[in-house]
Amino acid sequence: MATYVLRRLIQAVPILLGIAVISFMIIYLAPGEPIDRFRSGRVSPQTIENLRRLYGLDQPLPQQLLSWMVAFFQVWRVDAWGYSFTDGQPVITKIAARVPYTLELMGTSLFLTVIIAIPVGVLGAVRQYSWADKIIMVLATIGYAMPTFWLGLVLKFVFAIKLDLFPLFGRHTYGDDSIGDLVWHLVLPVMTLTIVSVAGWSRYMRSSMLEVLHQDYVRTARAKGLPGSRVLFKHALRNALIPIVTLLGLTIPSLLVGAAVTEAVFAWPGLGGMGVTAVIERDYPAVLAFVMVGGAMVILGNLLADVLYAFVDPRIKY
Repeated sequence: MATYVLRRLIQAVPILLGIAVISFMIIYLAPGEPIDRFRSGRVSPQTIENLRRLYGLDQPLPQQLLSWMVAFFQVWRVDAWGYSFTDGQPVITKIAARVPYTLELMGTSLFLTVIIAIPVGVLGAVRQYSWADKIIMVLATIGYAMPTFWLGLVLKFVFAIKLDLFPLFGRHTYGDDSIGDLVWHLVLPVMTLTIVSVAGWSRYMRSSMLEVLHQDYVRTARAKGLPGSRVLFKHALRNALIPIVTLLGLTIPSLLVGAAVTEAVFAWPGLGGMGVTAVIERDYPAVLAFVMVGGAMVILGNLLADVLYAFVDPRIKY
């Protein structure tokens, strides 16, 4: 297993390099420059040229790319990822400060998704075509079809503005750093991400469970007179979870994208909100760092899913 994980991590290096090159070219070949906001009658051309030289924008594009890639992987340096064009802070410092808040949001949502969606999907499969199954499918379809930003705005309007049950935005009330206050602020952002994720996961879980329940080994176990709970949990559920493990690798990038929107809606001080702001402000170093960190999280998510396969399916050996 250790050899397999090490090999996958080595294979991730060229993938990250490809992401770096493509992202850099797309961002830097876009029309305009981040210093365009300074172009006005009160800023002299000499000042503009000094800014271009300061940010390295006066260099040829291949040289900018090479310098950025060499520096980017020197993560032990504070200035490895460059400095933000908006506030001049080291990008790696801004990322390190915000990643825990995004993991806090994504981790809570993923945990709730798993403990809610799997039982709901199993219930829908076991009670196929019942009223419970129909209600589950209707709610799952509605939840899956709702855009994350729209759902966040609706929840914010209903529960924060109209009912005044939860705060409008932020991670903490000013002057209150208690766990209870953090949980209070987490409710609406987590609910926004979890509703969409549960809708998708429960549909997949229902389909996977239905397929397993019609397999010969399940019918054989029932014919032998095994208790229904033993057939369901020992023979059916474990095998139905194998395709669901794939969702873990797919859920992490979707959660990151959803978190970016959710953090912007609820002013959550996480990585996604920083990424959205960086795109709007054309803060190239911050955008590139956000894309690279997101790419690394996707790679690690897929690796985690592959490792979990070995625990769920004993036929898989690494």
